[in-house]
Amino acid sequence: MDAAEATPAARTRKKSRRTQTERREEAERLILEAATRLVAEKGLDAFTLADAGEAAGYSRGLPSHYFPSKADLLAAIAEHIRRWFFDSLASHVQRRHRGLDNLVAAIDFYFDACGTDRTMMHALHAVLAGALHKPLLAPSIARFNRDSAALTEAAIRAGIANGEIRRGIDAKAWSVLILASVRGIIAQWLVDPEHVDLPALRRNLIASIKGNLAS
Repeated sequence: MDAAEATPAARTRKKSRRTQTERREEAERLILEAATRLVAEKGLDAFTLADAGEAAGYSRGLPSHYFPSKADLLAAIAEHIRRWFFDSLASHVQRRHRGLDNLVAAIDFYFDACGTDRTMMHALHAVLAGALHKPLLAPSIARFNRDSAALTEAAIRAGIANGEIRRGIDAKAWSVLILASVRGIIAQWLVDPEHVDLPALRRNLIASIKGNLAS
């Protein structure tokens, strides 16, 4: 029986199954988003699976249907943050040219996100720190770090190729230095925003990078 010949009852069952799948996917997404907010607010350890379900507007027992343990939920949160980061970064960088402009655009993204996505930045830094003591997070965060540095390195190499950045620069070393500088500044601001002048540090960091790299 093809789609045109399907009975109304068969079409209703198919629609019902599809809707049920969509509801499951929505519930999992909302629980994951709620858990990410809890990480940003409380850290990795000060909430439970039940708390995540309640924060998402569901029963306290529902999260265990999607995440067998708290560790599994934390691993999913790390992946959720990674996807957010690279998707958001890609849209930010695509508005620029390659090379030095893309490098500055990537730095701008980090600092801009402190205003537009502060919750995600809190969650990101909580997960980065948590990977030091939670083995399940370490592989994901190590890959995240490598991929972040690789994008910076690619921008540096593109800048060398088009003559914006001087030859002889150790692109790999500079990519790690830049990533560490940006994250370190933002981590200090997240802890003590009243006494860390984020705009000034942003300007000085970009000026320093350009001064050291420009041909």
